[in-house]
Amino acid sequence: MTERSVSEEPDLATVVDLIDDEHVRSILAATSAEPLSATELSERCDVSPSSIYRRVERLAEADLLDDRTRPRADGHHETVYVAALDRFEVRVSDGDLEWMVERRHRDVADELTRMWGEL
Repeated sequence: MTERSVSEEPDLATVVDLIDDEHVRSILAATSAEPLSATELSERCDVSPSSIYRRVERLAEADLLDDRTRPRADGHHETVYVAALDRFEVRVSDGDLEWMVERRHRDVADELTRMWGEL
């Protein structure tokens, strides 16, 4: 996944474009309940694996989806995805349009594991 600095927030059009896609919404909903691999997402969302990977990449670039490493019983590991989006809000009031993306709190252990994996 592409790494972005904390200060690089996606613009409103990017977030709206992503959320307008029904498969993106399915991915976010499924990964908000539990970490899922691309194969599991493909089965659960009834979308081809290549479509899942394209959408996962776009969601990660917008910092709306995180990846984690999940160990398997056979000693190998796989990448699973977790929704980072907790809430998206648009408010129109008194001639102003305001929007907010609220992200889930990231577990410190998961962040350390992710950083260690990048070394």
